[in-house]
This record gives sequence, structure tokens and C-alpha cells, in this order.
Amino acid sequence: MDRFLYILCLFVFSCQICLAKIDSKEYKLIRKSTDNNAKYEFAIKCYEEQDYKKTITLLEDISSVFKGTEKSENILYLLSSSYFNRKEYIASAHHYQTYVNTYLRGTHYAECLFMLAYSYYHQSPEAELDQTATMKAIERFQIFIESFPYNEQTPLAKNLQAEMYEKLALRDLKNAQLYYNLGNYRGNNYRAAVVSAQNALYDYPNTQYKEDYSIIIVRSKYKEAINSVQEKLRQRSEDSLDECYYFMQEYPETKHKKEVDKIIKHLKEILRHLESIED
Repeated sequence: MDRFLYILCLFVFSCQICLAKIDSKEYKLIRKSTDNNAKYEFAIKCYEEQDYKKTITLLEDISSVFKGTEKSENILYLLSSSYFNRKEYIASAHHYQTYVNTYLRGTHYAECLFMLAYSYYHQSPEAELDQTATMKAIERFQIFIESFPYNEQTPLAKNLQAEMYEKLALRDLKNAQLYYNLGNYRGNNYRAAVVSAQNALYDYPNTQYKEDYSIIIVRSKYKEAINSVQEKLRQRSEDSLDECYYFMQEYPETKHKKEVDKIIKHLKEILRHLESIED
């Protein structure tokens, strides 16, 4: 019985190899053919069989020939989808963009509008790198959401857009932290850290990094205060103390409680010392 199954599997495998060879031979003949309709039909067959590389090769050969015809829209759609399925997201974004610009009432318009944004989503790099693709993804998802608020893909578009916003929020958090780490190197980088974190809180009010921004502001104002010249020490210490109180009110269960309490204690000592001097 085992021997029979082995022979059967070997036979099936051999048949698959033969079919693959026939398909490969047919593909080569089609490629050399001057029959563009035959190329178009074979490209559709390749797409249905998920052979996207052959699909792209054939459709790129004939796309200019069918430009302005009824087949042109489907060629552009299949090209876009084939590039996407091969994870060639720059090319897929280009072709999806061409589709949505050209076929405003096209059969696949909504899908291509979503996939355009999705292509940029897949191009989005790590937070430390240039975020041009991330911002384009956010913009395109917003266009899709506003254009098709009840589309079945709209909830996913909203989630993916939120993910992209979080990546931008993380980028800005890393920038604020970098300013803080630079300290007084070649200038007052603590002030830059405060401004950067405050801007991020304004831009991303619902981010998961809200407390992280806030503690950077607390730390930066404190460092700025204790490194101040005498003339600015009181004003900056009072401002820093107010920031500490605001932080504790905003995040009563914070993991930074001991750190902030220590800062508050030190700032109070500074202010008491200043009062004793003035008296």
C-alpha cells in the first residue's frame, strides 16, 4: 500500500512538472507573438494563477497598445494588483495613482483608492527614518475614508491610519528625547525638547506616548531651571514646579512618581533659598 502511494505521488509530481513545462513553453510563444489580444488573455490567465511576474511582463508589453480602449482600465488594475502582490509597493502606488486619476468612475475605483494608501503604508519605514511615505499613507487613507465612509474597508483604513499616526508620534518622541539628551551642548536644547514635546502633544492628543512627552517636558524644564543664570532661576524654577504639579494631576498613577516627587522637593528648596536671600 505504501509503495502504491509512493508511485502515485511520483506520478502526480511528474505530471505537474510536465504541465509547468508546457505552460512555460506556451508563455514563451505568447511573448514572441504579435497577437496582443492573445497576450491580454494569457496575462489574465497568469493573474488568476497568481503568477504575477508573467502578468506584469505581458501587460507592460501591451499597455500602450490598448490605451484608450475598453481593456485599458482592466490592464491598469491588473498591473497595479500584480505589483502589489509581488510586494513592489513603489510600482503599485504609481499604478494605483494613475488608475484613480484616470478612472474616477471606474469599476475598481474604491478598491484602488484604498490600495493606493495601502501601498504607501507598506513603504512606511522605521520611525527614525524619513516619514514621507507614512504621511502620504495618512493622506490617502483620509481621502478614502471621506470618499467611502461606509465601505467594508473603511474600518481597516481607520486602523491603519491610526497606526501611521502613532509612528509619527514615536518619531517626534525620539526627537524630543534627543534634544533632552543633548542638554546644553551648543545651546539650550532643553528648551527645544520642551517645544518639540508640546507640539507633539498638540498634534497627537490621543497617542499612547502622551505621558512620555509629558515627562520629557518635566525633566527638560527642571534641567533648564537648575542650569539657569541667577536672573532666570526663580521664574524657571516656578514654571518647572507648576509643570510637576500638572504632571502629577494628569497622571496620578504614573511610574515616574518618585522621580517627579524628588524634582518637586529640590525645586522647593531652590525657591526657599531664593526667598531667604531676598529677605
